[in-house]
Amino acid sequence: MHSAYWIPRTLDDPPLMFVWNMDSFMLVTFWVLMGAMMNMFILGVVMAVIFGRGYARLREEGGRGLIIKIIFWYGPSDVWLSPHLASCNREYVGG
Repeated sequence: MHSAYWIPRTLDDPPLMFVWNMDSFMLVTFWVLMGAMMNMFILGVVMAVIFGRGYARLREEGGRGLIIKIIFWYGPSDVWLSPHLASCNREYVGG
């Protein structure tokens, strides 16, 4: 007997376009199309690869605390942290 219902394997699967995640596919497609419209297709492909890999890396980490990490490592420490922990002298302790 054939069922009329489709049950996904997992409920939290992301939407896909072909075999890629939809958000990654749209980002790469945007850069390739921008490069093609500006008559610089190779530059568009290079930017698509760079931004696609960068976005995939951020997505793997989950983006949790990203802004805080950026502020901690690259922000001026004497303004908001303390003058004793300069940003050039910080050590990664773990999280």
